[in-house]
Amino acid sequence: MNASKLFPEISNSIRLDDIEVKSLEIDSRKVKKGSVFFACKGNSLDGNDYIENAIENGASIVLSDSSLVKEKENIFYVEDLKKKIGIYSSRFYGHPSSKLKTICVTGTNGKTTTAETFANLGTLIKENCSFMSTINFSINGKIKEESDLTTPDPITLNKNISEALSQRAEYIAMEASSHGLTQSRLTGIDIDYAIFTSFSHDHLDYHRDLESYKLSKKSLFFDLQPKNNLICIDSSFGKEIYSELKKINPNTYSISIREEADIKADFEVKKNKLKVNVNALGNKMSFELNTISRYLASNFICSLAVFLLEGKDPKILSKVCSKIQFPFGRLEKVSDRNPIVYIDYAHTPEALECALEEIKNMHKGELWCLFGCGGERDASKRPIMGKVAEDFSDFIILTSDNPRNENETKIIEDISSGILNHKKIKIETNRKQAIYQTLIELKDSPESVLLIAGKGHESYQEIKGKQYEFNDKDMIRSVMSTI
Repeated sequence: MNASKLFPEISNSIRLDDIEVKSLEIDSRKVKKGSVFFACKGNSLDGNDYIENAIENGASIVLSDSSLVKEKENIFYVEDLKKKIGIYSSRFYGHPSSKLKTICVTGTNGKTTTAETFANLGTLIKENCSFMSTINFSINGKIKEESDLTTPDPITLNKNISEALSQRAEYIAMEASSHGLTQSRLTGIDIDYAIFTSFSHDHLDYHRDLESYKLSKKSLFFDLQPKNNLICIDSSFGKEIYSELKKINPNTYSISIREEADIKADFEVKKNKLKVNVNALGNKMSFELNTISRYLASNFICSLAVFLLEGKDPKILSKVCSKIQFPFGRLEKVSDRNPIVYIDYAHTPEALECALEEIKNMHKGELWCLFGCGGERDASKRPIMGKVAEDFSDFIILTSDNPRNENETKIIEDISSGILNHKKIKIETNRKQAIYQTLIELKDSPESVLLIAGKGHESYQEIKGKQYEFNDKDMIRSVMSTI
């Protein structure tokens, strides 16, 4: 693409007509001849320190967010550059988000489930649907690549949307994390549907206080101006967002599993499934879902609501709902014999409470909970999660999660500080040993149920700057095959 068309604001004063841009990069190591390098200050690294590297690698233009940068040929200072990368990226890829329907999902919990089940449902009704989630990037039902960020950078976002569009995708669902929203990663995306799933304590290591965290979530709905809004009102913050949005956008709809709403669902547990009754915008629907979790079902109903608003036939949608596949590691039953074992990605107080509550509703035996908390993340939620575990389970095994560079014992002490009855606690810092020992202890305990929480789908542990291969499900299956 010609640089003057990509950066008309700059080319008004500088001639860029003879520069052809071949790629956009925020990592100087990926720069090649014809690249534009965006030099931005991050949390741990400053891209401005790598301008010379980018030039050596062939960058044709460098845009910097530092007013101290020494402007010279093809190196320019751009105020609020981070907020503009999304706009530049959208231009570079031909405004791909305006050529298909985009669904952006935010909330403390439920983003992955909503994005993935949306695409899954679309595929089942013969629509070309793609998604970007914490786990995968998928185009029309086929996994393209694994993800390493909940919300990718603006360049990757637009590149992925463009690639999905080239393969005739008609819809794309994506997660909008609080970090991604704060860092303006979704700026320039044309949003058709914005979904709010839930809200609870999380990420205060990054946002510093709950009010800042709330503002980051609100920005999806009030700053990025989606055409339609779907808001789960089962939290006080959800009610607040819905009430404010409804005044400025009539295409705002409430969703609830607890009270009257535009889309209201209630449930009946049937063996390992949920029978779901939905009253959605005047349409009454009944179907079964392959989960015992009402909260996962609530996330799916957000997906379902989009297709109802798109005018899809409720009868056709109802027929395929029983085939919906929920993401790996979301209240997933791994063992159905002594002991019964579930894994869940729960790493917030709300998510842990929801998982334990659903298991208690389904099973009568003793409930054991094995979990830890991530290092170098919001430490204030650790004692809260300890209290949740104490309130909703019979026994607690505290172990490591992804300690990163934090001391594992210190993390466990933080969790246990929220637990009053320490007789309920067992501690084993080695996660592999903790899972092994607990499964062995429970093998002769009829009806006992074990929830292993925190990591879900993850296939590694991050310890002292290194990633070690480790997956809860694989570990459980390996032990269960020997007992």
